[in-house]
This record gives sequence, C-alpha cells and structure tokens, in this order.
Amino acid sequence: MKSFLLSISILFISIIGKSQISPVTFGPQMGVNQNSLSASVITYKESAKVGMQGGLFLRLTLGKIIIQPEAVIGLKRGELEFAYTPTGLVPGINDVNATQELAITTLDVPMMVGYQLLDIPIVKLRALAGPVASIIMNEKVSISKNEGLTDVPATNLVQLQEDALWSLQAGLGVDVWKLAVDVRYNFGLSYIDASSKLKNNLFTINLGFKIL
Repeated sequence: MKSFLLSISILFISIIGKSQISPVTFGPQMGVNQNSLSASVITYKESAKVGMQGGLFLRLTLGKIIIQPEAVIGLKRGELEFAYTPTGLVPGINDVNATQELAITTLDVPMMVGYQLLDIPIVKLRALAGPVASIIMNEKVSISKNEGLTDVPATNLVQLQEDALWSLQAGLGVDVWKLAVDVRYNFGLSYIDASSKLKNNLFTINLGFKIL
C-alpha cells in the first residue's frame, strides 16, 4: 500500500513538472455518497446510508485521454439488521432483532483513466474508470436499535479489516466553466470485515473547482 501511495505521489509531481507542455488542471472537490453494504450471508440485511467526502483531484488531458489521480477523505455509513439469540434462550424461538450502525472514515486514492466524449468551449463530457485504494482511518461500530433491550455479544459485531481495501470506480463527469461534476459508482472488491462477509459499494456525486 505504501509503495502504491508513493507511486501516486511521484505521478503527481511528474505531471506538475510537465504542466508547461501538457494541459493540466487541479483543484478541491466535495460531495456526498450513499453507502450500500453487500453481505454474502443471509443473516445480515443491508440498509444504505448517506455520508460526505472531500479532497483534491489532478487531471492530465492528452488529446482525448484523461489521467486523473485523486486523494479523498470520506465518511461512509451503513446499517446491518440481524437476529441473535440472547444467552440462555432457545435459538430460532427467542431470537432478538438488532441493527448495527457502521461509520467509517477512509482515505481513498482513486487512479482514474478516462476518455473525453465531448469537448466544446463551455462544456466538456468525459467517462472515467479505475481502481481505488482505501485505508480505514477511523471506525465506529455500534448497536443503534435493539428491540429486546439485551446486551449483544461482541461476536455479533462486525470486526473491520486493518489492511488496505480495493474497489473499482466508474462514472461520468461534466465540466462547465471551472466547475467539475462527477457521478460515479464504486464496486467493492475487498471484504471490509475480518470474517469476509461484507463488501462496500458506493454511489457518489462530487463537485470540484478547477484552480488551474
């Protein structure tokens, strides 16, 4: 993961160094995301939640080809409904429903490659896709609803991964003047939990401002 981030940093520096001969733009971006956890077991029922994100983008345009690395910090939230059996009760008969709420702050490094579909003086339209490496910076897993008012064993709580997470992102972007709007979907490739049951899918809308 460190070598990947180092490679991205070198790419940023090399692109800036060539800015006098290549069309380069960069700037801040902010947006919202709708996080949807995908469970591979039927014991979990997923529910999407809205979060926020912000960061920087750098875009190199070579003809109709676009290379756009980014650095984004995002708050991603999700819910999982499940049933468990309190100690001393009969499984399947005395099960209690509960809802886990996950709040994850991540550093995301998308490496997008795209194609310019439309290029006129005021409006530009592009398609982008690429891998995303994510590091969990902060996490909170809690019980937000428990109809039985009983303690939930720790074994029922999701234990999140400590390793880097990988995903694939794809979408469309529109530039109007100095504003850049991107709409993308993030397909989770890595499991986010230690038991390999959950993947993180994300729908995002970003608004960026081109400084250069």
